[in-house]
Amino acid sequence: PQSRFVRFESFATRAWYALSSMFTDETNRIYLIFVLWVAMGVVWGIRSQNWDLITATHFSISALATGGLTAPPVDEATGILPTGPALFCGFYCLFGIPLMALTMATIARVLVERYIVDEELAAITRPLTPTECKFASKSLCSTDSAIHLSDYIVLQLMRQGKLSVDSFDFMKRNYQIMDQRRFWLKIADQDPI
Repeated sequence: PQSRFVRFESFATRAWYALSSMFTDETNRIYLIFVLWVAMGVVWGIRSQNWDLITATHFSISALATGGLTAPPVDEATGILPTGPALFCGFYCLFGIPLMALTMATIARVLVERYIVDEELAAITRPLTPTECKFASKSLCSTDSAIHLSDYIVLQLMRQGKLSVDSFDFMKRNYQIMDQRRFWLKIADQDPI
């Protein structure tokens, strides 16, 4: 008996650490909260309204997706939504609709971030064209005709759309104004932090 308990405790401990580490990420926490919120709506529909699982799930999702337009049926005698279901639906939608919007925004952010990473990787790994090489060797950071690391980095930022030629020219002019006395930026000139 003790060995079964030890095995169960070991399994439970490992499961707890796996689950808790999975939800330390903000994105996963948002998904978990949303799933629990929808599950609350499903359980309410099954217990309070005597709906089947499909109907309760339809209510819990569509009430959040339509801004509360999906509601339990009204009382046939009075034509009014009973107080209990009305209060639950109001509470459920009041907090659930922003939660659903946050969840959808999180999903969109994840998809967009993956797309941006793929686009950046494609831009970085694409070979330089002769025009880009000529542009980098003549008009970026260095004054000789070689492409230095600084030239290459600026060119890659431009290829990714993160730096425009106008912005670079502005930064370069601004630096030249500040650097009128040579080597103005030295460690000794900095204020201690």
